[in-house]
Amino acid sequence: MALVALSLGCEKSETSRVTAAKPAAKSSADRSIALPDEFPRDVPIIKNATLKGTVAQGERMIVQLYTISSIKEAMDYYNAELKKEGWTVENAPSSGDMFLISAKKGRTLCDVTIARDGKGTLIRLAISPARS
Repeated sequence: MALVALSLGCEKSETSRVTAAKPAAKSSADRSIALPDEFPRDVPIIKNATLKGTVAQGERMIVQLYTISSIKEAMDYYNAELKKEGWTVENAPSSGDMFLISAKKGRTLCDVTIARDGKGTLIRLAISPARS
């Protein structure tokens, strides 16, 4: 949750809301977990993920997932699947057990933060409009 707080704390104050997750239809990505209705269908969800929480603030949305997949498996998955969905992907330099993948598609940004969490991996998907 610290990552969520840091990512939301640097801009103008807006009312935050925790979005109730609703079941989503399956697609090429794993949509068997409950996601908010507003979650973009072209952002993949790694298999065997557990939804830890969602936060929406204005046009930004953050979804946190937990998986038993390794950090490397998650990195490989998001690099490949985002590209398949038409996203332009850039990898930021890694920092120990934390990795960042930045992707852009049209006027939308998707930042994927992947970090160790106990015996598994925490994945944070931050969706926001691109800045002009």
